[in-house]
Amino acid sequence: MRRHQSRAGDDEALYHEFQEHCSELYWLALLLTGDRERSIQAFTKALDLEYEGNAEDLVSEVRKLVIFASLDAIRAELRKSALRTERSPAQDSPDLDARASQTSNRRRWTRSNFEHAVLAIDAFPRCALLLTVFEKLPIEDAALLLNADEALVRAAQGQGLTDLACNTLLGERNSRFASAMPDSPASGVWHQAEFATLTLGGPNK
Repeated sequence: MRRHQSRAGDDEALYHEFQEHCSELYWLALLLTGDRERSIQAFTKALDLEYEGNAEDLVSEVRKLVIFASLDAIRAELRKSALRTERSPAQDSPDLDARASQTSNRRRWTRSNFEHAVLAIDAFPRCALLLTVFEKLPIEDAALLLNADEALVRAAQGQGLTDLACNTLLGERNSRFASAMPDSPASGVWHQAEFATLTLGGPNK
């Protein structure tokens, strides 16, 4: 009985973390899947996935669940993208770790510009980039999640970094022509985040 009560308490705590971090978790699902509809489905599915009870860091735990659900939602797309990555010229990047560190700490990005730059990257290098650079997972862990060998994941990371840099520069140039038009907090990902909050039952009263 006590064990059942403990498990129920763990479930309640995890659910609370989903509610509290709903917006950023949905955004993570969106960046990984590259599709708003599938990101909502992945976010909802993550609520039903099994997890390790009594996790010391529930924030990390819920992020893992969202990552699992998001990658599962695009498995076929990831396989096709991985084949394209294999056929791409190898990235000459001896300073890959330094580039990854600079990328993850870049402060000039706005949320909107970063989202557009990431979503323009092909699925496999996009996910490799997000997992290894921004989620800071080791290459071997990312390889397991992506069902790929470590060499391919590292190559995809390099390709993702290159594409992100190119897309960011393009976005910065375009933003100069639209600098007088502020972002609307009720559009894009913010609107979808509100939908995801409703899926969870809304905020506590």
